[in-house]
Amino acid sequence: MEKKTEKREKTMSKRSVLVSRDGPMLTLRLNRPERLNTLTDGMLDELDEVLARLRDDPDGVRVVVFRGEGKAFCAGVEMKGVTYNPLNARAFLLKLNRVINAIEMLPQPTISAIHGACVAGGLELTLATTFRVAAFQSKMGLPEAGLGLVAAGGTSYRLPRLVGYGKALEMTLMGDLVDGREAERIGLVNRSVDEKDLDATVAEMARKLLRKAPLAMALVKEAFCLNAAPHRETATMLEILGASVNHYTKDKLEGLTAFFEKRPPEFKGE
Repeated sequence: MEKKTEKREKTMSKRSVLVSRDGPMLTLRLNRPERLNTLTDGMLDELDEVLARLRDDPDGVRVVVFRGEGKAFCAGVEMKGVTYNPLNARAFLLKLNRVINAIEMLPQPTISAIHGACVAGGLELTLATTFRVAAFQSKMGLPEAGLGLVAAGGTSYRLPRLVGYGKALEMTLMGDLVDGREAERIGLVNRSVDEKDLDATVAEMARKLLRKAPLAMALVKEAFCLNAAPHRETATMLEILGASVNHYTKDKLEGLTAFFEKRPPEFKGE
């Protein structure tokens, strides 16, 4: 019996997404702390599985919280040791968007508890949650353009809803990172607090949501999401097409090479 328990615990520790439950509140933890919780194909599969259960058989779950293990929420998509081309990039981005859309359309309200780095695909994931609470010390942004890449996880239609068209373009093209206070000021997050108060603030928000009628909240959420992005599928495919074609460019190769060599890139528009 002890050996079986030890084996089960060892298997669970290898999972990229940890699931825990406290009554009607369920927490999903991205669990690749050694890589700052960067998103992988396997992690997306695990998220997809859990989200399908939450949607089709919620079993009394009424609030879902997203967190990251270790020093960061999520530092984007894993690039180290992965070679993308237009075809496999398209397949990955389709899956990424399917998972992010599933988060947005969950009947339960969702909260992102953001600490450390929350950038690129990590930030795009949080844009799909109902609420975002960030530590003052966190860093959020979309650095893709500086790496020769294209943001393709719903940025073009979710980000302007929160921060406005001009600020969304600035964040996407400039790639500057903002801390929690600035994120709250521009509307990127709902609240910002000192990191030591992050857990308590998220818990208080969850308790307030648990006192609301779950079916009423689900209907309101659905109406907001569908009205806010009526052309979501078209926008998604445009983002994915742009990101996939971009993999042909020399600038993309230069951007990633420079990143891993820790030097400024030299883009030539090729």
